[in-house]
Amino acid sequence: MNEHEPKNLLNLYMLEIMRKHSDRNHFLTQKEIADLLKSEYGVAADRKTVRRNLSKLMEAGFPIRYQGGTMDAGEIKRKGKDGREQTILTNWFYNHSLEYGELSLLIDSVLFADGLSKRHRTDLIRKIESLSSKHFHSVLKKIDMDIYGKSINAQMLLTLENIQMAIADGKQLQFQYCYLDTNFKPQPRKEDGNARIYTVSPYQIIAKNGHQYLICNIDKYDDLTHFRIDRIKESQPTEIPSRPLRNLRGFENGLRLSEYLKEHPKLWSGETRNITFRCHKNMMNDVADSFGTELDITQQPDDLILVHVHAGVDDVRLWAIQFADAIEVLSPQSLREQIAETLRNALKKYDK
Repeated sequence: MNEHEPKNLLNLYMLEIMRKHSDRNHFLTQKEIADLLKSEYGVAADRKTVRRNLSKLMEAGFPIRYQGGTMDAGEIKRKGKDGREQTILTNWFYNHSLEYGELSLLIDSVLFADGLSKRHRTDLIRKIESLSSKHFHSVLKKIDMDIYGKSINAQMLLTLENIQMAIADGKQLQFQYCYLDTNFKPQPRKEDGNARIYTVSPYQIIAKNGHQYLICNIDKYDDLTHFRIDRIKESQPTEIPSRPLRNLRGFENGLRLSEYLKEHPKLWSGETRNITFRCHKNMMNDVADSFGTELDITQQPDDLILVHVHAGVDDVRLWAIQFADAIEVLSPQSLREQIAETLRNALKKYDK
């Protein structure tokens, strides 16, 4: 540090040292802080100066703490020259907003989010790491950042920003929706030979089944539908006000997201009905994963159970086919017939 630099930079240097080198599990003494000031910024400061400036940072509202302070237990006491007991202000640390476990959870969310390139994953994870001290070590260097292969949609983050902007402003959103061709290239759905433009009223972004979805409404329908966000391209908020959610059939009282996801475990749109199926009780983990834990269950002989759910017909049809050897849908009869027809058609392909 040049000797002519303003002395008030000292507090900024100390704040950065505390943020970088300390946390609730790693303390710094006043001498260690002074040594770091010297080695990293070329600034000389005695322990009294360090203590005085740390106290000023605390008074200004910065998250600087010390062992035995109001945010921590285990005060360190000693007797002063006058024989009175004194509290020693030592073992200083920066009280980061997020704990290690919370940071790890955020990193895992980025790691397993679809549609992101390796560069975007790496950049986001490094930003999350910077929210803690140097002592927080993520698994960044040990993981395969190409977990989903190459990103098929470089517009993923821009799409998320546009969706959030449209939701916040109460405006409709326009976009193209893509499918993958045999070369794994996204191609927009067509209408009259041109890329089809979808115009929707966006309400919520959710993560389900390893993907992110937009819950929204298409004007000519009175229900909700879903679009995978990594398949949305060329998104753009409009100036058209969104359709109020409470104007949709079945959502006059708003959207209870937890209930909605239990009714649509596969996130298929369409009719919801009361459905009953029978399975062995060892299927409870899969049942709870798909339909939640607030279910009407009737015990049956031989460790069988009847499960009563209110859910999307197409969702349950696909779910029951997935577990066809373990699940039997009992009602409604129309759903039983759909499942039976699907299984018969599948059997024809293999029973040759």
